[in-house]
Amino acid sequence: MPSGPCQCRELHDTLVSRFPPNPFVQRLLAKAQELRISFERSPVREQWLYHPGRRAILVWEPDLTSQSLTYLVVILAHEMGHAVDFDQNPERRREVHGMHWLDVPDEVEIAAFVQGFLLLKELRIPISLDDYQKMIAEPIGAAVRREIQENHLCCLLSSSRPAAAGGKAAC
Repeated sequence: MPSGPCQCRELHDTLVSRFPPNPFVQRLLAKAQELRISFERSPVREQWLYHPGRRAILVWEPDLTSQSLTYLVVILAHEMGHAVDFDQNPERRREVHGMHWLDVPDEVEIAAFVQGFLLLKELRIPISLDDYQKMIAEPIGAAVRREIQENHLCCLLSSSRPAAAGGKAAC
């Protein structure tokens, strides 16, 4: 883990520069910057994590060159979804404080995937709910789909409409 703010900023900038120059990935990175989310290397092999205390996405760096663009878009949206969810639901953040990442309750992961999908719609990143669900392990994927269909149907119906004032999706 980097020791000081200067080293953290350098590491963040280095990681951001290693993401593919794809426009959808770049939209997500710009949104992460807007949300004041930083990037750090993940200490856990093959795992991306969100650290709420540092407001940082921990990136498994080899994925930046070995995984598909769809994978990178979904994992970024999901980890950013944690930040959005914890901002909207501070009690959930307190619930997971100090918890090992393997012990995080399913409802926290589901909420992050839902928020991630809403971010994708807000940023006009073309991924269908079917394709999004395919990237999520079951039974979480089915629960995410249910939550989106039951409580966020407007995003599915409005995805082809022009963005509302302020550049946000209609829902």
